[in-house]
Amino acid sequence: MNSSSQYYLRFGLCVILVLFGIYAGLRLLFPPLPLVGVIQWTRDLKFFEDAPQRVMEGLREEGFQDGLNIRLEVRNAREERDKAAALAREFVKKGARLLITVGTVPTLIALEVTRDTRIPIIYTMVASPNATGLARPAPPEAIRFTGASIEVPAVEQLRYLLLALPKLKRLGILFCTATPVAVACGKAAEEACPGLGLTPVLRTVTDARPELLQETLHDLLEEKIEALFLPADPVLRTPGILRIISEATFGAHIPVMTSGNDSVAYGLLMSYHADFAEMGRQSGRQAARFLKGTPMEQILPESPLTKTLTINLKAAQELGLQLPRNLVSQARLFYQ
Repeated sequence: MNSSSQYYLRFGLCVILVLFGIYAGLRLLFPPLPLVGVIQWTRDLKFFEDAPQRVMEGLREEGFQDGLNIRLEVRNAREERDKAAALAREFVKKGARLLITVGTVPTLIALEVTRDTRIPIIYTMVASPNATGLARPAPPEAIRFTGASIEVPAVEQLRYLLLALPKLKRLGILFCTATPVAVACGKAAEEACPGLGLTPVLRTVTDARPELLQETLHDLLEEKIEALFLPADPVLRTPGILRIISEATFGAHIPVMTSGNDSVAYGLLMSYHADFAEMGRQSGRQAARFLKGTPMEQILPESPLTKTLTINLKAAQELGLQLPRNLVSQARLFYQ
């Protein structure tokens, strides 16, 4: 190698070393922003689709903003359990500071996949956490998850239904057994009935096949139910399913109460539910507390701070119902 080649080689090595030194110095002065990974279960339901944005709003309220002092990465599992597990592993590999899970299923999956790590998890849009494996562990087991539940006690929901239908006695309860949250909420509704003077008529489906649903609805109507209650159930909340339920019950003049405000738009009578936008913000504020240094065991699980009554006035009119003033005056959302 001649002297000229040696010179350029040494010069190149010096440049590389200088650049590496600059890079290392910048890393010390400006460390990479902490990564917050968000795992959505689906975007097909509006409140699931909107949840990450609401979480961001809660984080911003507490001084955290994507690209400024945190890196927020939102990924959709598309209702695939394997995909949710892969996303949790991917975030662990990337060194995420915190996971935020949207929905019961991705929360349970993320906890299982990351059980050998200490990565903390904050959930949102979860119903019945205690009944679906998300109860706080007893001491001395370490706590690494918390969140905000959308659960509204069944007894509170059914009291509003009784305001609309004071003579109601036989209540149909319908849910899909494919998700733990639906089973838990359905059973809770059944158990609440006797204390309210109601006779529960419970029926379930194993999946969302239209023919199975229609057969089960026919069976409920044969049981002479006077109203139908749909507990929190992601399977039976899709537009196509809600249309089937609405058509079957409307033709028989059976009012339907559901657990989500968007479902009321499909001809169902009413819903008493968590304010889903506020639930996302609650979880965002919890995440901010953790990022500020609050230990996870000091961030307690939260219930809905805001609950909303939604009424479909057009459905009430077509069902021939004269809703009492003290019920209508409490509603915040109306469909007409």
